[in-house]
Amino acid sequence: MSLQISPLPAITLEQRPRTKSGRRNETILFVAGDLAILCVSAIVATFLRFPTTDWNPLRQPNVAKHIGFLVLYAGFFTLSCVVYEVHSGKRWRSTRFEQIALLKATAMAMLLESAVIFLSGEKSISREVVVETVLLSAISMVALRLARERRVTDGLDRRNILIVGAGRVARDLEKLISANRDLGLTVKGFLDRRQNADTEFYPERRRIEGNFSNLGTIRDLPRIVRSNFIDEIVIAAPENRGLVKDLIVEARRQGIDARVVPDLYDGLAPAAPIEYLGHIPLMSFCHQSTPTAGLLMKRLIDIALALILLVLVLPFLAVVAIAVKLTSAGPVLYRSARIGKKGRNFVCYKFRTMVANADELRDSLHHLNEREEILFKISNDPRVTPIGRYLRKFSVDELPQLVNVLKGDMSLVGPRPPMPSEFEQYSLDHLRRLDVVPGITGLWQVAARKDPSFESYIALDTQYVDNWSVWLDCKILVRTIVVVLAGTGQ
Repeated sequence: MSLQISPLPAITLEQRPRTKSGRRNETILFVAGDLAILCVSAIVATFLRFPTTDWNPLRQPNVAKHIGFLVLYAGFFTLSCVVYEVHSGKRWRSTRFEQIALLKATAMAMLLESAVIFLSGEKSISREVVVETVLLSAISMVALRLARERRVTDGLDRRNILIVGAGRVARDLEKLISANRDLGLTVKGFLDRRQNADTEFYPERRRIEGNFSNLGTIRDLPRIVRSNFIDEIVIAAPENRGLVKDLIVEARRQGIDARVVPDLYDGLAPAAPIEYLGHIPLMSFCHQSTPTAGLLMKRLIDIALALILLVLVLPFLAVVAIAVKLTSAGPVLYRSARIGKKGRNFVCYKFRTMVANADELRDSLHHLNEREEILFKISNDPRVTPIGRYLRKFSVDELPQLVNVLKGDMSLVGPRPPMPSEFEQYSLDHLRRLDVVPGITGLWQVAARKDPSFESYIALDTQYVDNWSVWLDCKILVRTIVVVLAGTGQ
């Protein structure tokens, strides 16, 4: 559908083919991040040891020597990380295991550095600088991984797994994943390996310790993948080679990862790497790349801009809060249950612009709805308070959602998060817009904000998901400023 909305220039979306270098880019990103932390730690340690006036290597040769030895330590650290597979990029490995490997690599690099200093006979090298660099960098790297682990355990970056089969291996796999939450995996259920489900009671379909959830048969795979936001399927019943091939082809078509618990796979995938989850070997046949670097940049931009905006508008927010409290009865903030990425529930914050019992009055006003299908919007909504009309006109009521951005529930740019009542009416095609973190503003808000069509709403959000880039976010943010200043909110 055309995005050329006059008078604003259209945002051009380009279809980009998927790349298969996502894991390599992710590894490079982690290596660069750790080296950056190490460099900053070395600078801080050196700065604490030497006065700022002595930082000229020509006047203070000790500084140059320290820099040289710290660069050597960075090289030892990089080699140690390779030995202990700190940046191996293996997805099915716990963050705790990575932290232990990181500490081992740090210790090994420090031993090598100490040996070089001792054998060189260099007496002017400050042991305090070396030790402080090692401690500062190790603590910072571990803290970074703990923060990432916290997001995983909180459910923000978890991957949804679908297991094909329900035999002993499948059950062991589910138990391992459930017992290791820091892996960042959630088993959504099991898939019957037969083409059709019938009334015959197979032993593998019995409920196992209350954790078994049979979601359907392999014929239902496309529907199950969409409705359950599946990121990866694991085939734990690989004796039927033809079935495995069909499942892998369908996984590629659906844009998800596929792994197989190997079982006499002679020549089927000679180059497929084998990874272990506990004692269970897994072969990776296809892997869909994730734009890790771009998503990290998006998150950093969200945090930076949200913090800056909150600091700048904090006095204004206080004035708005007082105005809302004095002009109508009820709380200052309106807390609304919303559906986020992959169907995750969260609480969305807004300044209250309606009467306190607005939700209870919604059904009685349904005949005034100006939007199509499941959307609900009234231009002159009688529930809106006088001050609320001004807040809505310039989208001031949405400023508290910057807190949602800092918490990670929302982004500055993305599809609007639906209410649970809307989400329950979504078809499978509509769920595509929930593959990303919802946003305060988005493509639909700047391109077709007053369009009543639900299909237009879904189409624009789907185009955003399929064509996302940091540059597209920047263009939407710029256009949002124009739309907000125009006062087109309702």
